[in-house]
Amino acid sequence: MPGALARIPFAWWNTKIAPPSINSMATAEHRAAVAAVARTLIDQIGCLLVALAEVRRENVLAWIPEGRRAQWTAIIDTSNERHDFDVALVYDHTALALMDHVWVRAFHASQAVRAGLVATFAFTNGTGSMVLAAAHWRSDAGNNEDADARRSRAAQALNGAISESVKALGQPDVPILVLGDFNAEPFAKQFGSDLPAARSRDVVQRHRPRSPSDLLFYNAAWRWLGEREAWDGEQKPPTIAGSYRLTDSTVPTAWRTFDQVLVSPSLLRDSGWCLDEKSLGIHVHEEVFDQVGSCLRAPFDHLPIVGQLRWLPRMKAE
Repeated sequence: MPGALARIPFAWWNTKIAPPSINSMATAEHRAAVAAVARTLIDQIGCLLVALAEVRRENVLAWIPEGRRAQWTAIIDTSNERHDFDVALVYDHTALALMDHVWVRAFHASQAVRAGLVATFAFTNGTGSMVLAAAHWRSDAGNNEDADARRSRAAQALNGAISESVKALGQPDVPILVLGDFNAEPFAKQFGSDLPAARSRDVVQRHRPRSPSDLLFYNAAWRWLGEREAWDGEQKPPTIAGSYRLTDSTVPTAWRTFDQVLVSPSLLRDSGWCLDEKSLGIHVHEEVFDQVGSCLRAPFDHLPIVGQLRWLPRMKAE
């Protein structure tokens, strides 16, 4: 393999610093906690790519450890429009070179829908390219039916934008990584025809696209729908049964799996860049989660997701 880049650790997190269309009310303590988590993701876990939500109009590079900041770049929405995006990408540009990016917008009933960010990167060691999407879709706050329809429109638009990026790149088999807080669980209808995703790897591995728009993703978040730790009567593990928890923890459905990771068939192979699923999961950080109380620390309501892509050299035929 050219160069020394053997893995791309990544993270996704909804920080709750600055929700969409709302000016940030975050306290100094909230910001300090976000910066502490970012330091952990980069310095301890080694992330080279971090996608963030609810960071509208924030200086996200300020959360990168000072000694590493010079080699990092941020993709943020600088339009300052009323419906500007609250998602951002920060990445180590010594490992990833940005080729192109697009903010994906759509409309539903004449109202703006923010579908997500789609970016195309080249690996700086010459091992190819990657299409990455980051999304934060409408929550059910207010009109549930309208929010669900907006999520469907966002899914359709994001699917179309990913397809266009693949087509523009001219590499139908390019690795695609989708990260997001979809405000919908893996079994939601948006992951049917709008942004097709399956719970089983083998179905996705067998998929042979007939066109750039014929996408099918493996949704690794299906594995996070239940309790993270098994109960045996002796150990008393904290309850972590998703990536998001309502403030009212007495509700039976307080835990939800809103934060998800989707990958294309090209990341489910035994050579080249692949998803290292053993490293993928919900990250429990003390700044965000209270182990004793099995609850997220205010004001957080999402746990970070961490994982990595790993380079596997092609095995020589004997």
